[in-house]
Amino acid sequence: MSFLFLVLSSVVTALSMPGFLFGFLVWFSLIFLFIALEEKNVLTSTLYGFLYFYFFSAINLYWVLPVLVKNLPRTFSRFPGWLGFFVFLLMLTIEALPFALFGLLYSIGKNSIRNRPWLDALFVASLYTLMDFLRGIGEMGFTGGTLADALYKDVGLLQLAPLIGSYGLTFLIVLTNRLLYTMMKKSSRSIEKIAFVVLAIVLISYTVERALPFPAKGETKLVALQTYVRPEEKYSSSSIDLYSKLVEHLEQHSNGLIILPEDVFFTDPRNNEIGELLRELTERRNIKILLGAISTDSGTKNSIFLADESGVRRVYSKVKLFPFVEMLPYERIFSVFKFLRGLVYLQPGEGFFPLKIEEYPTLGIQICFESYFSEPSRQLAKKGAEVLIVCTNDGWFDYNTALIQHFSKSVFRAVETRRQVIQVSNAGVTGAVDPYGRIVKTLPVKRYDSMEIELLPKKNETFYTRYGDLIVWFCLGVVLLTLLLPREKSVRVRRIWR
Repeated sequence: MSFLFLVLSSVVTALSMPGFLFGFLVWFSLIFLFIALEEKNVLTSTLYGFLYFYFFSAINLYWVLPVLVKNLPRTFSRFPGWLGFFVFLLMLTIEALPFALFGLLYSIGKNSIRNRPWLDALFVASLYTLMDFLRGIGEMGFTGGTLADALYKDVGLLQLAPLIGSYGLTFLIVLTNRLLYTMMKKSSRSIEKIAFVVLAIVLISYTVERALPFPAKGETKLVALQTYVRPEEKYSSSSIDLYSKLVEHLEQHSNGLIILPEDVFFTDPRNNEIGELLRELTERRNIKILLGAISTDSGTKNSIFLADESGVRRVYSKVKLFPFVEMLPYERIFSVFKFLRGLVYLQPGEGFFPLKIEEYPTLGIQICFESYFSEPSRQLAKKGAEVLIVCTNDGWFDYNTALIQHFSKSVFRAVETRRQVIQVSNAGVTGAVDPYGRIVKTLPVKRYDSMEIELLPKKNETFYTRYGDLIVWFCLGVVLLTLLLPREKSVRVRRIWR
């Protein structure tokens, strides 16, 4: 029976994620996990922690499977689809490993706090948050499936992010789940009480959202131009063919800045006729264009270029590369997985540096995978970026769930830094998020389209921008303190019948 509760927790938690059902499910989905972990020894608890996140990731990241078994093999022809299936299983294993440690330490720590409900809740919330943080660091770090993702539409609750970030929100979610679990064990009519608490949280979030101010209208605008080119089409076409398809959409605009997605061209536009064609177009239409392409001037990099009447120049190169596809992590261990690479392995960019374009606010550019992490946005905001831009190629994904989950990360980056975030995608989602996390505009996915966006520049620096994930250090302290506490001794009571 406990295993069924474990699976139920994985399923309900996954259904709370962006692109699935309802975010409010996350406020009680872990109760089933805590029930499953009752009275389990260290080995079983470790296994259950691992399986919980393994099953959760299998559901939440199901959209990765077609990329590995169909899209990558079809585009680059380096490995068969069946091998991609086993790579998917390995990915789930790597994602779940930190939660095996969660199960282990949960089993050890619970004996020290059995009769201290608040310390118990703090310990469990801290332990979960710490494991989630570990999952996101290093060369293979990934933050998809963080519990806070479920709140991307809860604008009121998101106003905590400028203080505590997304990991702080994850901490509060687990804390609430644990307190509800404790209440359920000790009181009657627990289902009604849980429903009341969840409803209260939703109402508080709604009330705060209604009270938020709207930013003043911006004085400058730009155009976000969404493309839709499938990978197999892109890598089997010449740069001229790709340009010919793109130029008819660019010709519709004049007198301003146009932003295109990542990886519009898979060659360096400065090394062929594309560069001159772009220069002529920008001069004729009086426009500037930001677009993604490969750069080769100082190593092969995933870069963003600025095209204007003076020519084409590289203005940013991706720093956080996608593991296995853009770079090989921990080569001594994973060298056998070189077949997963994209066109070529890339070199990281020089750093996060804002871009100043005349008559426009200072822009902080990120590429694709980088918006999954708070660090690029924090660094760009610290260095003066007034508006954040995410250029991405999400054309690899067959399912819209992947597109929604990626765009949801822009919501958190916006609130954490109090910056407007504009995501421009190949396939979608292309949209704008205001500094309070409200999704202001989006385009329909999987088609060529464009929209004009008013820029809302801000220069203030939030607490989170300045200090980052202090909550993680708090969680580490709580976990260490709890594990160092002496174990509570259970007292047996003998009845003496006379």
